Amino acid sequence: MLTMAFRHLAIVIITVCMHLVNPVTGNAQATAGEKSEHYKQVISANPFGWILVPWYNGEYERRVTSTVTVGLSGSRLPWGRDGGFYSVNAALRYYPNKTPFRGFYLGPRFGVFLTTPSSDTSEMEELSGIHIGLGFELGYAWLIGDARHLSFSVGGGATRIFDREPIPVIRLVNVGWAF
Repeated sequence: MLTMAFRHLAIVIITVCMHLVNPVTGNAQATAGEKSEHYKQVISANPFGWILVPWYNGEYERRVTSTVTVGLSGSRLPWGRDGGFYSVNAALRYYPNKTPFRGFYLGPRFGVFLTTPSSDTSEMEELSGIHIGLGFELGYAWLIGDARHLSFSVGGGATRIFDREPIPVIRLVNVGWAF
């Protein structure tokens, strides 16, 4: 599981780097998206998580300034009959291109994590309980369509659980709506 997470993170980093190296694509997208500058928020989720794995997540992101947004997210990854991993995170995202919800972003994350072991297995018992974590993420977001309402974003990073090892933060693809 951890190896696959790092593989996905590598794909995200390569995609972002390729976009940063190719300024023609970035400039063309920036001028085409002027309609999106008035949006104040985006709500999104990962539709592939609940199809491929029983992993559910949702996110709300709100514009604070012309370069900064704040976000709240929650996720759930069940295992066994009654165990699971749950998280609630707050994020601050900086968009250096001065277009929130579009382009490269990076910033800190703070979260609360709950891990419960399944009664049919003793795995994860040592991690069970409530934990606090602080991390960092980077990613890339697009607003597409004529009115630039449809949102796609990818990203990754890591979160340090204060009394544990760091865990990867993977954002495979979140699909959402800007308004």
